[in-house]
Amino acid sequence: KISCSCCIKKSGRGVKKIVAGSTNEAHFTDKRDYPYDQQRQQDDDLKARLSFALKSAGVTSQMEEFDCLQIEGDSQKQGDISSPTSTLQFPNDRHSQDIKHPDIPFLLQEDYFPSQCILLNPDESTTCDFKVSNNARNLTRPQHNDSEMIRRKPHHSFVICADSQIGMTSRNQEWETELEYCRDAIEKINSLDPKPSFACVCGDLVDMDSSFYRNSDQFSKEECDAIQDRQNADFKRVWSAIDDDIPLICLCGNHDVGNRPNAASIQKFRSAFGDEYLSFWVNGTYNIALNNVLFSDPTDAPDLFEEQNAWLENRLIYANEHGAEQIFVFCHHPWFLYDENEDASDLLGSCPFPKEWGQSGEAFPDNYFGIPKKYREIAMNLFERYNVAACFCGHFHQNLVSRSSFGMEMIITASLSLLFESSGKPTEQSIDPNGRGIRIVDVMDGYISHRFEQI
Repeated sequence: KISCSCCIKKSGRGVKKIVAGSTNEAHFTDKRDYPYDQQRQQDDDLKARLSFALKSAGVTSQMEEFDCLQIEGDSQKQGDISSPTSTLQFPNDRHSQDIKHPDIPFLLQEDYFPSQCILLNPDESTTCDFKVSNNARNLTRPQHNDSEMIRRKPHHSFVICADSQIGMTSRNQEWETELEYCRDAIEKINSLDPKPSFACVCGDLVDMDSSFYRNSDQFSKEECDAIQDRQNADFKRVWSAIDDDIPLICLCGNHDVGNRPNAASIQKFRSAFGDEYLSFWVNGTYNIALNNVLFSDPTDAPDLFEEQNAWLENRLIYANEHGAEQIFVFCHHPWFLYDENEDASDLLGSCPFPKEWGQSGEAFPDNYFGIPKKYREIAMNLFERYNVAACFCGHFHQNLVSRSSFGMEMIITASLSLLFESSGKPTEQSIDPNGRGIRIVDVMDGYISHRFEQI
């Protein structure tokens, strides 16, 4: 599934010419035409599918070929800059082999815009059929009618899934079990009417990460890495069956990048799935997807942690300045389980190991699933200051809905793999049955409703 950061439209094959600047930043270039090879070999596993109707049009590492790629000035001070790519796409191997994360140019074709563009960078005038003010920072609303920055429909919906975690049941001896659950989820998503604006899998796409298994007697690090690569490929192959008109966002979880992620593990995820954090507009709402595994333990990647935090605040400021009707955050770890001020010592419950693993008597303590308070407060302070309406996540392998003191819903969705049941979960917060399934979120003017449907 392919996205770009500046304009996104649902229809047809083809794209406009857009380039990325530095990490998680992008802007339009001039109107020069670049070649587009319609016969380029696509990844067979992905069946050359589209997301937001954009198709990857080619990538080059020779940045000097383009004389207008770089964003001028301090990127952190430019308020209308967004992510260059996203996990809305499954990039082919050349993305990671030829180019490091920053400075990825997208060569986009000329044919496919007007009606349903998502404009993530209103600071530059574009070659789209609509006109965008060059002085958008001074506007509360962009002066065009085709942007997803403006609510054009009375409501829209999106789908949340979590923890497909293929390989979990057998501890990576096989993963057809979880792939079948994924197929059931995809079938249900594809059957929805009206179609959701997008679907998001909130992390732990696969189970195998070498930091979990390499010290066991079963697998060497090399075997772990090889299994994870195969699981990533199988995940993409199966999820490519999602309807072409339903963009797919795939976030990283601790089983994708490790409990203590580092630059190498994050880059490996980027190589398979694209950016691990991104932002986009849908029907007047602003949506921010995060790698909050870094909030769980940033010890091995403090620079990436700080970089994402600065980006997050920049995006929240941007969303408020541009009149976002609601702001939603998507991630893997719950920021909190039951109370925003809880500490590890307050979480006394536990989740017994699933019966599929045998009767060991072991359990996951509830404090394993949340974000440490000192890191949680960084995010929660931003969410309160900038009016985040709801956060969607997984990781807990069971349904749970909580609410912060300032009204933000913390919505945890049960897994598409093994299910847990915590002994510490308050009855009044268990509004959904526990089971494998998907959460359908309906977005109205100023509020949301959501329901969990089992597969």
